[in-house]
Amino acid sequence: MSCHIKSIKKRADFVTLSTKGISSLQKGLVLQSRSNIVESNNKFIRFGVTATKKIGNAVVRNKCKRKLRALAKDILVLYAKENNDYVLIARSTTYDRNMSLLKLDLINALKELKLTK
Repeated sequence: MSCHIKSIKKRADFVTLSTKGISSLQKGLVLQSRSNIVESNNKFIRFGVTATKKIGNAVVRNKCKRKLRALAKDILVLYAKENNDYVLIARSTTYDRNMSLLKLDLINALKELKLTK
């Protein structure tokens, strides 16, 4: 069963997720989620990635976002429930954290929020 993965691009979607969604704080990242009501029968996952200026300069933020995007594309398709929106927020530890530990952080966050398949 294939699940499509899409990007969240609009600021309003990010704001809705942060105010009306649920979140899990992990050592390497923060995961926010909210169910996405869909009229059609298509199964898809929407995700977004963000990094604030608190974690570092543009080089650090961009590297963190690249890591989180790669992580989301690998893990969310395998473990996350369909028809949900997810936002991964970089933390100050994301830049130096190993990808295998970040994968565990994301999987643990999904389990904590009861969003695994």
